Amino acid sequence: MTTIQTATATLPLAPEALYAFLADLSKHRAFLEPGALNFQGTADTHSYVIEIMGMKMPQEFVAKTRVPGQLLTLVPGAKKLFDHELRFEIAAAGEGSTLRLVDEADIPMMMQMMGAEKLLQGQLDSALAGIQALAQAGQIA
Repeated sequence: MTTIQTATATLPLAPEALYAFLADLSKHRAFLEPGALNFQGTADTHSYVIEIMGMKMPQEFVAKTRVPGQLLTLVPGAKKLFDHELRFEIAAAGEGSTLRLVDEADIPMMMQMMGAEKLLQGQLDSALAGIQALAQAGQIA
């Protein structure tokens, strides 16, 4: 199992507001990388397609664990490339909150050799930057 994580970001949002935004998976399109195509989401699941090295890879995530104001965990749904668990870890910090994304991934050897870990790190960092931008622009209520 490989652990991939972002830095911890400080956001100008109460933990409950940040959690409410993240817990509705239909809102995740707002911070996914631009290459995420055909996004479809509900409160509990979302799916999209990303293109990697010329191959279209379907992605589907389902909410697994919800701890209001603290944690949201997603796991792959029916369309999965490999087993992994994506955590959005939220904590109170003064007037705002902190957020860190952590992915515990069981990346197949062939995908490791193709740079999957670096790709996942880039996706997590991009998602965190997107969430930060939305928070700073007041687009997360």
